[in-house]
Amino acid sequence: MGKGCSVRWLLFLGLGLILLVVVGLLFYGQSVGTSKSSVAVDLPGFGATAGQSFAPAAELAAQWQEDAGLAVVSRHWPEAGKRLAGDGEWAFQFFSPSTQRLILVTVAGDVASVTRESTSPYSVPTFSAEVWRVDSDQALQAWWERGGSVLLGRRPDADLVMQLRMPEGGGEHPVWTVAGFAGTENVIAVKVDGADGAVLEQ
Repeated sequence: MGKGCSVRWLLFLGLGLILLVVVGLLFYGQSVGTSKSSVAVDLPGFGATAGQSFAPAAELAAQWQEDAGLAVVSRHWPEAGKRLAGDGEWAFQFFSPSTQRLILVTVAGDVASVTRESTSPYSVPTFSAEVWRVDSDQALQAWWERGGSVLLGRRPDADLVMQLRMPEGGGEHPVWTVAGFAGTENVIAVKVDGADGAVLEQ
């Protein structure tokens, strides 16, 4: 594994930690690939959705391990208000219960690449593509309408992070967390049910 792959793996891990911190700040300081439902997003150049990028990632994961299950879907836009565009990558993390291993697949355009493979010391919750019915654009729309547009209007340098995974406290559906942040005092985060599109209470 080359140095570049290691750096990208650390970047995605860092983004996951950033998302956890952002959600924590929200709780402390202020109180959404096949047939995913979607809506038009009032944002320029959003590009391919997570659902549209999922197929090549799933194909690569199936070749890796037959029991590979989807664990996390994520994407990050630095300075989102300046360049929220189609360029970039969706990241899909898969977990194999039989081998206790994780694989990270990134998709740019329609090209999927294995970025990292590692052993997990614990079982990682996964979810099926069938229960994931709400695409990233619908989750982003919910965030946009609930303060995201204001944040990017005031702070175009704000970062935007999206992540879909099973909730840590347990649950039947995966949940989208969409978080925009500029420093620690300008945080807007929204949680959206990945199955039915309901905006969840924070």
